[in-house]
Amino acid sequence: MPKVMVCIRNADMQDSSKQLDHSVFRRIRDLVLFSDEQLDMLANRLDTEVAEPRQRIIARGDTGDYSLYFLQGEAICRDGDGTERPVPVENDGNLEPVAKIRPSLYDVEAVSPVEYLRIPHDLLTELSLVDEATNGQMDVELIEQSEEANRLTISLCMDISNGSITLPIMPDVVHKIQQLFADDDYDMAQVSGLIQSDPAISAKLLKTANSALYRGNAQIETLQQAIVRMGMDVIRKQIMIYAATQLFRSKSSAMQKRMQLLWKNSRRISAFSRVLAARSGKFDPEMAQMAGLLSDLGIIAILNYAQEHSDLYGDDAALDQTIRDLHAQINGMLLFRWNLGEEIVTVGEESRNWFRNHRDQADLCDLVLVARYYSLLGTSATKRLPALSKMPAFLKLQLGFTARDSISFIEESRSEIAAVEEMLGSV
Repeated sequence: MPKVMVCIRNADMQDSSKQLDHSVFRRIRDLVLFSDEQLDMLANRLDTEVAEPRQRIIARGDTGDYSLYFLQGEAICRDGDGTERPVPVENDGNLEPVAKIRPSLYDVEAVSPVEYLRIPHDLLTELSLVDEATNGQMDVELIEQSEEANRLTISLCMDISNGSITLPIMPDVVHKIQQLFADDDYDMAQVSGLIQSDPAISAKLLKTANSALYRGNAQIETLQQAIVRMGMDVIRKQIMIYAATQLFRSKSSAMQKRMQLLWKNSRRISAFSRVLAARSGKFDPEMAQMAGLLSDLGIIAILNYAQEHSDLYGDDAALDQTIRDLHAQINGMLLFRWNLGEEIVTVGEESRNWFRNHRDQADLCDLVLVARYYSLLGTSATKRLPALSKMPAFLKLQLGFTARDSISFIEESRSEIAAVEEMLGSV
């Protein structure tokens, strides 16, 4: 079994090289909205680092919450099978983050002397709030992981590395329905028959068809009427939403409270995703709703793992840290295995990266990212949020209002949010 290392770094561990200037930061897309003053502060807090040939820069299994960029030199990525490939340094003139998924899927090793920059994500959050009048009262809470909190993370990292982690599976009837939908020439009667074979799914679809979001002049009483009202594409997505809902039903009393909270949070992200999709006019509201609900699905696998390995589950703080470290990769693994497509997998992997700036046009992940931000406003997590005006995702969505108008938007959308949450129900 390959050795997995978990590397938690801080500013005191850096090897200084030379002072940075704005020309470097302007090549990093995630920093495009930062002011010159904020970039000055960032430059004062960071130094470049240097790796010699054959020196390992990132270890496979690294869970450090940072982005790393190569400024010069060459390196290779090596996966668990020993396969090597060159590390891409830039894309369209912009610096490309190296091994950005956590835990890292690769060992990254220098081939020539490599100069690189490591930017902690919590530092970006801290500096994004500088001179932001709307967020002037926010305090930034920086979280460091202790050695005691590492045991669960390390064990789960190792099981991810050797492929022995157990992920939630899609309900059998949902899997069969999805297989039918995968064929462009699917038989509608066959799909309807499969749906009717599961009373719980049928009841859920009838409830959805009669919800405030779809309600017509007459009450829907049969599945066929529901299909006519909503259409097969909506039916397909609502079935996937139903499948996700079932996974939040924990059989463990120890994890029941956490599952309920996870469901509440996911449902709220889903509701905001749908409302923002309708507001932007660029996304299918059904797809957005589904993406928001699925965005943290992998956390269920972490909770199940913690329950099965109670000897490693020291306390809630350790479990919270494990979720922060590993949720992105496990989300991606689960959504990939469910065959939900690259767009949804990206949502699972990247919808907590506040400064994500993948391309010029907004994508579904940008939408869910902003929905997540809004879902956290007013909660205990508010103090850890960056300035919304520094998030490229918000700018690219072009919602027709500024970051300062967000509270008004949330108030105006309250009834729509409530309607989606009511439709999704409880677990």
